[in-house]
Amino acid sequence: MAVNRTPALIERRYWSIRAISLLLILCLGACRAVPPTVQMPTLELINWNTYHLFDHQLHQESATAWLAQQQPAMVALQEVLHVDSSGLSSLAEKWGHPYAVMHKESGYPVALTSSAPIEVIERRVAGFHHGYLHARTHGFDVLVVHFWPGKIHEPQHIAKLALDLVSKGKRVLVVGDFNGEIRHDHEYLLEHGQLGEVVDGVRTFDYRITDTFLESGFVDLTHAHAPTARYTFGSPALIPRWRKDMEDVQRTRRRIDYIFADPSTAERAISARVVTDDSSVGQWSDHYPVCVTFAP
Repeated sequence: MAVNRTPALIERRYWSIRAISLLLILCLGACRAVPPTVQMPTLELINWNTYHLFDHQLHQESATAWLAQQQPAMVALQEVLHVDSSGLSSLAEKWGHPYAVMHKESGYPVALTSSAPIEVIERRVAGFHHGYLHARTHGFDVLVVHFWPGKIHEPQHIAKLALDLVSKGKRVLVVGDFNGEIRHDHEYLLEHGQLGEVVDGVRTFDYRITDTFLESGFVDLTHAHAPTARYTFGSPALIPRWRKDMEDVQRTRRRIDYIFADPSTAERAISARVVTDDSSVGQWSDHYPVCVTFAP
């Protein structure tokens, strides 16, 4: 039977098809214009003076489990006693790092572990009290240090080395136990009357170690992202050998552990924290872990 298609019906169908086609074109264009968002993984560095490898290994298992939970990309350590390079590698594997290096196997070693390959640039002991490690991983040149108070030639050497690396386009991090306070914390330090030295009735502090890096243009990442974090040293682990009670501990708490970065690298830092949980990390070391997260 013949179907009678009137001109009006044909016109309505024509415009319906045009409208659907236009809608499809607009949808396809929008999909092309806005690519799907891909969340790139961040990189976290944890810096921690381990207090003779977590009180002479007494709390090593707990500290290792905590590091594994944090899933950092890099871990810088000081006072890595009681293990050699092989022992450090075995420990690092427990927190997911197949790469681990230390700058010496006696005295008070510093170390670096990573989820990516590590290129050792320099291990230095001569002329330093503890020495330092210069290694490259995850695109960063990491200088792991453990300075001795008053030996200003140590930070001066590191700052000069770091500036030279920056001039060559390297992303530079100077991390470790600096054994020195910083000007950023001056008011806090004044409030804790047992710290510093009184000269002619004025309480003063020796900022020379950290001034060396601030004056060289490096950024204190903890202060930049967590300015209320005022101490990295002074935990219950000091009791009873070094402090008599928690009141004594709290009076002498201060920040002496840092992660410094050159200005360009500092722009990649998106957060920082000092973990001061005295029910966990504060029992395992006299220093608290300092953590900085970087954009990829």
